[in-house]
Amino acid sequence: MTRAPLTAFALAFALAGCDTGPAKFPVVITAMTDDGKPFPNLPVTLGRAAAGSTDADGHLRVHVTGSEGMKVAVSVAAPKGFKVVSLSDSLVLRRLTDIEGGSEKLLPVEHTVKLAPLERQYAVLVRAGVAGLPIETFGTRQAVTNSKGVAMFTYRGAPGDELQVKINTDGHPELRPQNPPTSFLLASRSEAYVFKVHFGVQKATVKKHKPVHIGPRRL
Repeated sequence: MTRAPLTAFALAFALAGCDTGPAKFPVVITAMTDDGKPFPNLPVTLGRAAAGSTDADGHLRVHVTGSEGMKVAVSVAAPKGFKVVSLSDSLVLRRLTDIEGGSEKLLPVEHTVKLAPLERQYAVLVRAGVAGLPIETFGTRQAVTNSKGVAMFTYRGAPGDELQVKINTDGHPELRPQNPPTSFLLASRSEAYVFKVHFGVQKATVKKHKPVHIGPRRL
């Protein structure tokens, strides 16, 4: 039975695994936002020692001394307005060598830290079909419908929170429904929401009076 030959990369990995003594491992820490943008100037701690801060591209390149297979804790202090959402808080030291092209090249151990903002900006579009109606969130006026009965505003909130929106019809008692509300569950990413209401008009009722008899009355 024949076996498929190991690739150059896999062979180098297997040979490197035989060396269990202390060595220096190149490490690259990448910090980014949850939507893929680099996060610069972020202080990083490896184990119990400060390792430095990420550069303009969100990278921190260091060498870590340790043994093959050793776990190294990675921690960052999330700046104000952000939280860490990484799935792993440690890296494993592995000696990986790329020997393709005839020259050995030591590959870095890579670890990614992701951060997400505590608040995001959302857009809300209201289509009411009636001009001059105030649009409120939690009792605070955000906009007023224009001549076409449309209003739009932006709102900053925490993902997962509920946004309550109400069309204030106190100045138009003839409209139905009165003060219609709606709510949106704020998504993990910035999004736009649409609130559309079709108003009806209640006609004023005229009270009917009993006819009044005018003329001589029988005594």
